[in-house]
Amino acid sequence: MANISNAQSSLNYRWPKLLAWLRTKGMKTGADDLLVESAGNGLFARTSCTPSSLLFAVPPQALMNIRTLKSLYPTSGPMPLTAVQMISLHLYINRPHGSEDSLDPHYGPYISTLPREFDSHPLTWIVRSKSGMESGGAPLLGYLPPSVHASLVKLHDRFCQDWAAVRAYLVGNTQYCTWFRHLKRYQTANSYISSKYDAYVDNIDNSTSNYVWAWLNVNTRCIYYRLKASKEDPDNLTLCPILDFANHTPNGSHMTPAPSEADIWDSAPVNLIGKGFRFLSPADVSVQEGKEIFLAYGAHPNRTLFVEYGFVNKSLGEVGITDGEVDVQNVVESLILGHKSGVFVKSVLEDEGYWGDWTLYCSAESAQPSWRLITALRLHCLFVSNNTIHNAIQPWHDVIAGKREMISDGNELAWKESLITICNTIITKAQASPKSDGAEEYGHGWLPWMRENIRTLWREELLVAAAVKQRTLSGDDF
Repeated sequence: MANISNAQSSLNYRWPKLLAWLRTKGMKTGADDLLVESAGNGLFARTSCTPSSLLFAVPPQALMNIRTLKSLYPTSGPMPLTAVQMISLHLYINRPHGSEDSLDPHYGPYISTLPREFDSHPLTWIVRSKSGMESGGAPLLGYLPPSVHASLVKLHDRFCQDWAAVRAYLVGNTQYCTWFRHLKRYQTANSYISSKYDAYVDNIDNSTSNYVWAWLNVNTRCIYYRLKASKEDPDNLTLCPILDFANHTPNGSHMTPAPSEADIWDSAPVNLIGKGFRFLSPADVSVQEGKEIFLAYGAHPNRTLFVEYGFVNKSLGEVGITDGEVDVQNVVESLILGHKSGVFVKSVLEDEGYWGDWTLYCSAESAQPSWRLITALRLHCLFVSNNTIHNAIQPWHDVIAGKREMISDGNELAWKESLITICNTIITKAQASPKSDGAEEYGHGWLPWMRENIRTLWREELLVAAAVKQRTLSGDDF
């Protein structure tokens, strides 16, 4: 096993506590194998690691997921919780008070290492703004690109659905409330958990900020972990100690989770809790002593990274772009619905599964619209050119079925002209985006960094749209 150190200085004294707790859960490592340093944030190799070597292994009992929490939270009855809801409920109840450690008897040492706040995350801004608070990052909401704001609203809707489910669970699950009251009496020293229950009973709305903290820890830190027979089951996820400290890299070498037995055999897990999580060093290179070991969160565009995780990749230049994507839903929707055939076109696209999820994207090799966008524009232009709602659309169906390459030469010219119009709209908005929020009081802490992230989002929209427009004008085929 490689020696790994967490380099987050604020966790120096909590790191040994976490390791001691992990040993009680079955982690086979000495106290000196994982040490804390004070130079930045992340996981760093304290010894050289050969490719695909074991970095660390977290025992199953130390993972926080729907299986390990099952005995604490009844899953039967009219209001069962999803994995996200159950894990966030446990964090919500056991959030550390201020700078103190969590008093949770089950996962306290691990919960104590989690971030203490998410003030810089855009979900926090929108939750606070809904409560009438305009402090912190709330003013920045007005400076987001429309596509990013739309994605953030969807994230907020998901959060609200989970929060409503957790509140209903707490109110309606008598078995849970009985257990919680028992815990309150049994663990009299755990004043924080006791006060948590009292605060919930007194005024649940005041607890929303605590649930935001809990939910964001789950949303930004959970990783896929096979627990169900179906690989696609949304409850296949877990929180994993140590892994939390790994930073994201959009490219380059990163550690990888070793496949579980369930994944290897592609069958229903025999042991539903699994055998724990093993993480391997990068497969392509050796990791030298003192070098950081990264984790890839996934091939996400900056819009997704910003909304889900609260940061962006800084891979964009001023005149060129390496990788990028723009969601053009709002622009295309306005274009289609602005025509008299719009409602009918929308219904056809919905029936065929092509309504929405329209993007422009760009890489070092190419820049182009998504196939979904091309398909939608072809149908829209078919009705615009024929000036009738009930025109036969069999040629369009033949194209999406792969029976023909295009509807007609005229239709190809028309949808590409519409694409240029869309690109011009995106470019104009990006060029007119505010370069500063004009409020000097927001120039401290993480706010300057976040304003730069927002500028990056606008710059990405500008560069991607310009690249797609240029290729369209050049007459390139998509």
